[in-house]
Amino acid sequence: MVRKMAGRGLGWERVCKNSRDKLQQDGVIHWMRMSPPVLKVGPGLKTRKGSFLAVHVGKGPPDWIALHDGLSILGDDKDSKKTRWSTGNVKKHQAQAFDLHEANGGQACILLRMFDRSRWCIPWIMLRPFWESRATIGVEDLKSMGAIEWQKKEPQHPNYDWLTPLVHWRDECLGSMVD
Repeated sequence: MVRKMAGRGLGWERVCKNSRDKLQQDGVIHWMRMSPPVLKVGPGLKTRKGSFLAVHVGKGPPDWIALHDGLSILGDDKDSKKTRWSTGNVKKHQAQAFDLHEANGGQACILLRMFDRSRWCIPWIMLRPFWESRATIGVEDLKSMGAIEWQKKEPQHPNYDWLTPLVHWRDECLGSMVD
């Protein structure tokens, strides 16, 4: 029996989408969802305008790409129902896309929700060593590695802002590389 894990975190992906939509409404990012490549193989349902029958023809890219103040950010949304999250949930082709994006001056990250509902932004450069060793990580590991917790932009809103702390972290890292 083949079990697919794709789509398991749809609730979390909706939260992340809403966060990106809000940041776009605020005028601080422009973002687009990325979808797996498909090949149209036939017509869709006559009752569904614009539908068609398709098959996947390649591995899917990370979930989304955003542009902020000239910085390209490539990301994937991940969810953990367990106390520890397996870094193996980042697939090899996604890791390759993250590596290529960062090699070309972009920023790659994972938006992760843990079992306790805590929300994290993990820059790829920080997560990569854990991914290479196929480690599992818990909330304490996230804290000790320096992963970034989402924050509230305004007190009356939920903590939808992963961008501000990510950009702040990036500026600090680049500043320390210059010093």
